[in-house]
Amino acid sequence: MRYKVGSILLFSGLCILSHNADAILLKASNDEFAQVGLKMEIWAQQDGATYTNDHSSTNFSVAQTRVYFAGQINPIVQFGADLDFADNNTLKADGTARTHQGVPYTMVRDAFINLHFNKSANIMTGLFLNPWSRYELEYTWSFYIPTENFIPEIGTINNDITSKLAPAISQNKKMFITPLASFNIGGDSEFLSALRDMGVVYWGSVGKDTMLKYYAFIGNGKYDYQDGYNGNSNLKYGFRLEFTPTMLGYKGEPDYVDQDTYLGKRNTLTFGVAYQQQKIDCSGTWPQQSNICDDQTSSTTAKAYTFDVLWEQKFGDFVPNFQAAWLDQKDLGYAKAGNAVAQPEVKGYYLQTQLLYDRYIGIGKPAIALRYEQDEDKNYYVNSNNTGFTDAKIGLFSAAFDYYISGLNANVGLEATRVVPNANLIGATAGSYSLKSFWDYTLALRTVF
Repeated sequence: MRYKVGSILLFSGLCILSHNADAILLKASNDEFAQVGLKMEIWAQQDGATYTNDHSSTNFSVAQTRVYFAGQINPIVQFGADLDFADNNTLKADGTARTHQGVPYTMVRDAFINLHFNKSANIMTGLFLNPWSRYELEYTWSFYIPTENFIPEIGTINNDITSKLAPAISQNKKMFITPLASFNIGGDSEFLSALRDMGVVYWGSVGKDTMLKYYAFIGNGKYDYQDGYNGNSNLKYGFRLEFTPTMLGYKGEPDYVDQDTYLGKRNTLTFGVAYQQQKIDCSGTWPQQSNICDDQTSSTTAKAYTFDVLWEQKFGDFVPNFQAAWLDQKDLGYAKAGNAVAQPEVKGYYLQTQLLYDRYIGIGKPAIALRYEQDEDKNYYVNSNNTGFTDAKIGLFSAAFDYYISGLNANVGLEATRVVPNANLIGATAGSYSLKSFWDYTLALRTVF
């Protein structure tokens, strides 16, 4: 993310959402200033019927309205904050299962202070995007509209549909676990929260054109003591490394976040690998612990692994972009079925591509994008006779048309998403509210100032 005001380059890695937007500059001196801007996403959606006895609905919603701040007190002390404002969450879908998809209440999404000693040494603390997977670090600016993660049955959202599904899956925990969101603090309100954590991270880069970028972080994690999931205060620990073969002419991303696309302005090839862990202590008596520990008293350590790659290169008027990732999370507490005790695991992968025509047709530049994702939950859903577990999978395929009117600062996306639960998951939720395959269609308008 590069800013149009030259002095703001000093903290270019911290304004998570501004990209190249013409935000308002508040300047006290060359060393003390701030940027203030606004980001909005307006959606029109046709939501498919997600389970039996459901039917589709068509709605408009404000998916996001965000005011962001980023600046510095001096070249070392930098700061940033993102404030999201709520959609009207009193509105319900047109007689169907899902409510409007906007932010349910006004909240602070990010708030952090960064100590910038040099490009190789930064210490950031506060609330910020979790530096584990590429998906988490670039999520906010994906050319792919992640609509399926707003679907209660397969994301980390908790809303009224959970109670409807509860009779069918009372033996099967509550929701499908997604591998895209790791051990983060969010998930109780809506999926965007699930990509963030509160803690401290040491990050930076070495080599020309950001050959190697690194993160080492400590955070509250998903299994936080304050939330009752740990008998003791066990924090989350992890690291991430990104390597770009700059000797081949590629350039890495020097900022804290990763971008999904440079729209032909930078050739890049980046490989990422990451790991994190958090101990789950089952010796306490918190009510929430009984859910994650399932009456077990021994401890376990949840672990998360990922590997990802991004390639984008300009060839004349065409810019292909390809990325892929594999994700695996193990030992996520305990699950019990009859006399069988196991540790849940979630794993998955995705393949994503975009082809941009880097010339104006009308008022914008067109692109087409495709994405396939497969998620699998193991040792999580109980089989029909309550004696063991069944592995549940969901496949998701999306096709999109994107139209970049002013790069990432003003664009329109039209996407169709097909969601397909496998037979095991349909069987595990069998009943009046069992899951089914469905289509979602989304028209998204996004602007940043």
